[in-house]
Amino acid sequence: NISDPTMRNKIFLACAIVLVVCVSWAVCCDEGVCVSIVSKCLLIKSCDCDMTSLKNCTCCKDCQLCLSKLYTECCSCVGLCPKPDPDDDLQDGSTIEDLHDPIPELFNVLTEQEDIEKRWTTFILPVHFDVLAHKSNHGILDLSKDKRQEVTKDTYGADLNCTVAFMSQCYSLRKCKESCKSMGAARYRWFHEQGCCQCIGDTCISYGLNSPKCLQCPPQEDEAENQLEEVNKLIENTVDEEEDLDEEFDEDEDELDEEEEEEEEDRGINELKSVG
Repeated sequence: NISDPTMRNKIFLACAIVLVVCVSWAVCCDEGVCVSIVSKCLLIKSCDCDMTSLKNCTCCKDCQLCLSKLYTECCSCVGLCPKPDPDDDLQDGSTIEDLHDPIPELFNVLTEQEDIEKRWTTFILPVHFDVLAHKSNHGILDLSKDKRQEVTKDTYGADLNCTVAFMSQCYSLRKCKESCKSMGAARYRWFHEQGCCQCIGDTCISYGLNSPKCLQCPPQEDEAENQLEEVNKLIENTVDEEEDLDEEFDEDEDELDEEEEEEEEDRGINELKSVG
């Protein structure tokens, strides 16, 4: 019964273990996504076995079934698969492309002041910083049909600025290209993992900033609060399920008692009839 203090302590302990394990791993699975399902699988002991030798793993099948659709995101939380590689940084992966017929005047007009509707955020950096920040072919897919001639800061002058605009929302690759083209940008950079879109002005030597800075992509959430909410939901659901089972059990007992009383009355009546 969930009202039993021992049972409740076990639930809290299992949830706490998941949180501690995730915090202790610098590159753990996504705690916000996995804390609920992992807590559940640990509680019902689907993932409670030695996984050091997968050939002799007695719970691996039950564990992967329990993780269900979140297996890929959460299998490393329970030791069923390798932890994510910290050097495999998808954030660096991006697609770039030069846009035909840019309109620098339009891009400058749209980015010279803060957008009051927060559709994009403008960043202005010196051209020489743009050169230093550029990582040649580092996780970049270049879709440009006509490859640009290699340029340096001497081409434009060291005093020139580079202007980029990050769209606030997550965009598809196609929408990123269309949006940057409609702003008059010279090129765009679309970050694979987040879907963050960066429109780049014509005075930038490379492809703007290497890190995504879109305001709402992905939507910002307090991870700690999110984890706590997931744990609380898990506990509440467990409590509700236990209470429902108790109610069903009590109802079954009441029905059984009524049936026994009716049977005893029937036997009593039959005995009276036989005596008469």
